[in-house]
Amino acid sequence: MRTGMTGKMLNNKFLISLLSGALILLHVLWESYHGGVTSHNLLAREDLPAISNWWGVVSLPILTWITLNAIEVRAKKANSASTPVFKSARGFFIGGLIFGLTMAALWEYNMEEFMPYLLLLPLVLALWIPTYRLEGLLGFVLGMAYTFGGVLPIMIGLVLLLLSFIVFKGIRGGIRALIRLIGK
Repeated sequence: MRTGMTGKMLNNKFLISLLSGALILLHVLWESYHGGVTSHNLLAREDLPAISNWWGVVSLPILTWITLNAIEVRAKKANSASTPVFKSARGFFIGGLIFGLTMAALWEYNMEEFMPYLLLLPLVLALWIPTYRLEGLLGFVLGMAYTFGGVLPIMIGLVLLLLSFIVFKGIRGGIRALIRLIGK
């Protein structure tokens, strides 16, 4: 039996997933009554396919569900619905949310020339912390959803997650192994 805030959150995965879908649905409905639902072209190029913000109504609840399941699996591996697992998840979520909001603000205020440099931040941080966690992706997507919808941030975020995983496990792991080898 789960206890504490973590247990309540994990027991309510379905409701939390529905809530995330309701948030994006409200946004899309607002868009539909204020000029139409926005579509975003991949890589902001008109010659590439456009993805409607309507897809976020499906993608965001699925991402939320998957993220909450990943947290639950980590908590089970820690042998309980432990507070440290939840605090870690909350920290990565808030970090991802701040990152997503910052990226969205750069776009909204026509400062997109800084975005490629900011996109490198999770990769640099991956040398020290596991920035590939799904809760960071969920925060990132929620932070960018108002500006970019619910699908494009997932696509960008998945690429960042993969690259962060490679940096954390591969490069960081290789550096640590090399340091251990030199230390012998």
